[in-house]
Amino acid sequence: MRSIDSFIQVLNEELLINKSLLEISIKKKDLIINNNAKELSSLMIKEQNYVKRIIELEKLRAGLTLNIQKELGIEKIDNIKEVIKGIDKEKSVEVDSIANELRSVLKELDHNNSLNNKLLDITLEYLDLNINLLTSRAEPKIYGKSANEQKNKGNNFFDTKY
Repeated sequence: MRSIDSFIQVLNEELLINKSLLEISIKKKDLIINNNAKELSSLMIKEQNYVKRIIELEKLRAGLTLNIQKELGIEKIDNIKEVIKGIDKEKSVEVDSIANELRSVLKELDHNNSLNNKLLDITLEYLDLNINLLTSRAEPKIYGKSANEQKNKGNNFFDTKY
């Protein structure tokens, strides 16, 4: 059953790439905190290349899953547990181990990406506030007019969308 061996290879490569993405997400957090946009940009290019490879591997894994499905005579494979049931004990332990580690890495990666998104949102809000503070101009007060006649034309110091 060559399909299961290829399936295991694809899972292993996906695991390695996702571990690399996890390392990148940790580095991204530090770069966001330290406001290092140049390194963050180059790191994101590297991240995009990994994501492209994962997409390729997912397509390959889907094809291999169909092959395994035919080889095992299973009508439809919905999850990895169904693959494990139909193969020999040694390979099923290997697939289960890789799948568990991959789940763990993906969960941590999701957590780190969520944190990075929150940090980026905070940074963008801070930048937006500073831009608004720097670009808002207070109009000079004109003496002699009553308060009802004066028009408030953006002369608030905190004239922002917040």
